[in-house]
Amino acid sequence: MSETVLEKRFWRYWLGGLLILAVMIAMNPWFSNAVSPWGIRDHQSAATAMRVDAIQAAWQAAGVMKLAQFGIALDLIYIGIYSFGAYCGGQLFAQSDRPSQRRLAWIIIAAAVILGVADYAETICQFVQAITFRGNDMLASIAATAQPIKSIAFLTTFFGLLVALLLRRMARRAA
Repeated sequence: MSETVLEKRFWRYWLGGLLILAVMIAMNPWFSNAVSPWGIRDHQSAATAMRVDAIQAAWQAAGVMKLAQFGIALDLIYIGIYSFGAYCGGQLFAQSDRPSQRRLAWIIIAAAVILGVADYAETICQFVQAITFRGNDMLASIAATAQPIKSIAFLTTFFGLLVALLLRRMARRAA
């Protein structure tokens, strides 16, 4: 069975996004210290300018601030690639003959859109603070508010797509 354009996009973008995510996860230990034990995640969830400034000062002292700026810029690229791949996957599985798989697909599609919006909101706010090397209460608050939303949306797309792939494989074996 040959792959459709939609299926090719799903695999390329979804797996490409996961590859970029793996690179960012591998980089994160460089940003972990006494002020930000969770690395970049602490910067994402820092709800005040004072907290952002403390984290960035610790990164500057450790000599990794430029790398953190690069990592946040890489996150902006990741968001578009992964979200688009998850969206394509949802569209792909929405074509299923099985109602349960179509419902799951629409949940994945909605989560992919929410992920893109929330993660861009968070990361743009984070990026502005990192580039200016200055915390901002409003930007920090927006990023901290968006952080759990994007995390839930990511988990929904990731595990939703794994379940959809499993259901498709089981259906093909049964046929």
